Amino acid sequence: MSKKTQVTVSSDAVDYRDVAVRINLDGKTDWLFTVSLDKEFDYILEDAAPRSSATDVESFIENDKVPPDVLAELERVQPQVMALLQPDASS
Repeated sequence: MSKKTQVTVSSDAVDYRDVAVRINLDGKTDWLFTVSLDKEFDYILEDAAPRSSATDVESFIENDKVPPDVLAELERVQPQVMALLQPDASS
């Protein structure tokens, strides 16, 4: 069973930042989450629906049935996501 999680900055404008989290726990399905921070309002936007796709298909579909283990992995990488969203924040 391959277990992959990628956390990357997908957009880095001066006043807006997107972090993409790609999780693949079963070796078959990629889950893509986007977490955004608008610095003007300093508000985290999580309105992008989670999307899933079979690994051999790059077209992602919106999917509201996220498995618990995928949610747990998303929770685990949350500090890394927040660090990318707020690189200037002192911790």
